[in-house]
Amino acid sequence: MSCVHKKIEAALDRWDESHWYLHQIEEHYHNADALRYSMNAFIRSLREIPDMIAMALQNHEGFPAWHKPIRKSLEKEDFLFSQIIRHRNHIVHKSMLKPKSKAFVASIRGYTIKMQFGFYVDPFEDSDLAIERFIKMSKSNPTLMQALSPDEVQALALVREWHIEGYDEEIIESFRNSWLRVNEYLSEIMVFLGGDAFPTGLPPCFKDSRNFRYKKYHDFQARLYTFT
Repeated sequence: MSCVHKKIEAALDRWDESHWYLHQIEEHYHNADALRYSMNAFIRSLREIPDMIAMALQNHEGFPAWHKPIRKSLEKEDFLFSQIIRHRNHIVHKSMLKPKSKAFVASIRGYTIKMQFGFYVDPFEDSDLAIERFIKMSKSNPTLMQALSPDEVQALALVREWHIEGYDEEIIESFRNSWLRVNEYLSEIMVFLGGDAFPTGLPPCFKDSRNFRYKKYHDFQARLYTFT
């Protein structure tokens, strides 16, 4: 670790933690409670970074005055990060995190949606339970499954989107963008301290968000004959 990194070691560790929570959000995208907990942890870890930077460098010559407008730009002027702060304050002082959920059942080939039906999924409901409801419903209304026509080529899928209140972009994309914005903020600090800026853009470990939003059910026929 370089001497520059050492000066803000705790904040960079929290930065690594936020990266890890982003992948937890991806992994648990269709598990409602685990997703909410991962979102909460990501928001907390990202929100704490400016405070940790300010504390670590409060006695560094010239830093507090230089940092004040940089931090303001992040926390007050950047819409997405200001939403992160608002949600963190709400979670800490008022209530639990309840993101918005919307979903539809679809027949897909790869990433191409061939047919879809809007389908209500409660924000506290796991996707597996939701697809079970849909398949049970299709037993009394076979035209639903016939219209979707899933087969060996086209898979039945539940396509889900989560949003935080006040922001229209889906959470994987919006949280990745907020993570990149903090990357930019930390890069400015690194340069101020005499170090190198961080690489721009997402690391290669981040995949197409549709890998996580589209949950396929190749065993729908077995499920169809199992549910009563």
